[in-house]
Amino acid sequence: MIPDKILNVFNRSIKMVCSNIACYCNDPVSDFTRKRKLPAETLIHFIVQMQSKSLNSELCEYFTDLDSLPTASALCQQRDKLDISAFQRIMHLFVNAFDDYKTWKGYHVLACDGSDVNIAYDEKDEDTKRQNGNNKPFSQLHINGLYDCINHVFWDTSIDTATKTRECAALMKMIMRHDYPVNSIITADRGYEKYNLMACCIENNQKFVFRIKDINVFGSILSNLNLPHEEFDLDVTKILTRKQTNETKNNKDKFTIMKKESDFDYFDDDGFYELNLRVVRFKITKETYECLVTNLTRDEFDLNELKKMYHMRWNIETAFKMLKYIIGMMSFHSKKRNFIQQEIYAAILLHCLTNIITERIEVEQSDKRKHHYKVNLSTAVTNMRLWLRKIICTKEMIKRIKKYLAPVRPDRKYQRNMKPKSAIPFNTKAS
Repeated sequence: MIPDKILNVFNRSIKMVCSNIACYCNDPVSDFTRKRKLPAETLIHFIVQMQSKSLNSELCEYFTDLDSLPTASALCQQRDKLDISAFQRIMHLFVNAFDDYKTWKGYHVLACDGSDVNIAYDEKDEDTKRQNGNNKPFSQLHINGLYDCINHVFWDTSIDTATKTRECAALMKMIMRHDYPVNSIITADRGYEKYNLMACCIENNQKFVFRIKDINVFGSILSNLNLPHEEFDLDVTKILTRKQTNETKNNKDKFTIMKKESDFDYFDDDGFYELNLRVVRFKITKETYECLVTNLTRDEFDLNELKKMYHMRWNIETAFKMLKYIIGMMSFHSKKRNFIQQEIYAAILLHCLTNIITERIEVEQSDKRKHHYKVNLSTAVTNMRLWLRKIICTKEMIKRIKKYLAPVRPDRKYQRNMKPKSAIPFNTKAS
């Protein structure tokens, strides 16, 4: 069966890392050399399958044999040896092991975005310390992800201790690493409207579609181009420089003078950079417009296809929602920063495993139904954990996944209700 084959690939990826565990631990000479109840392979499987329960409850559920049941202290000692690069390597091996991914017009549509994760407060950790509106301190990490909007897997991720100010730099690093398919188009929201990022994409032959601020908004890259207040699909050229000469000052529609504090890595020897972009503007309501900037040609993608492609970007928002509220990437089992990062990468691994399997399970559709139906990922994750622990067989897992479906309603719209979330204390978790 397909799920069994996928699980074999997943287990093989873990075994490959564990066979070279000296490369992924703090002390390659002594770590994971002695025989213990929690060897590296068992430890990784356990972390991937952890839920939102207390640590002792997790151990008791996973290790059903009393003789093999480790203590919480033994678990923490073993986790302390394991570097987060082990999980990053497993994810790379696993996600890149398949050649049957779906594409759209021959391209993988990737979305880049970030999400904040509140963690246990540590007043000594200045890197993660934040303050809310009442000047009350709390701790937070920021996750950056490059997500496949069609196949629903993360191709690359990074964990940052800063806020959204370093999201563009994180995406540039991902582009430089290029741990994702060559035939990809990267989409991003308005927070990625940076000249340095666009130039990075162009210089590295990376296709992109970014949403930018409207023409009359302060700080928009279109604000000084005298563009019409209507829908359009135009080619624009901007010459970037830091030079404050009469020519650059008197021709603001041609030259863009960048501030010294603005990062830019691609000036030529004369201190200029010519940025050629395609800009589209279209209505989203009677009075409001949306603008996209891209290096895709009109022959390959027309305006409607660009709109559809950018709309796919929303899938990364639902992916972060799944990670936090379904898989449980908000209920960490430690205050240690290294342990928290282990659990973040483990949650992303479980997310990828679940979606790679569910995407290959065919859901029967009926003409009698009002909606098209898809797998309910909430119950799929629950059944996936039961299957991984061999409580249910593969056939039973598939039947359960097919039993719980969710209707697809593509035109639904809701006002985003942003509420602050705090870290869940260890003594209030489900037992």
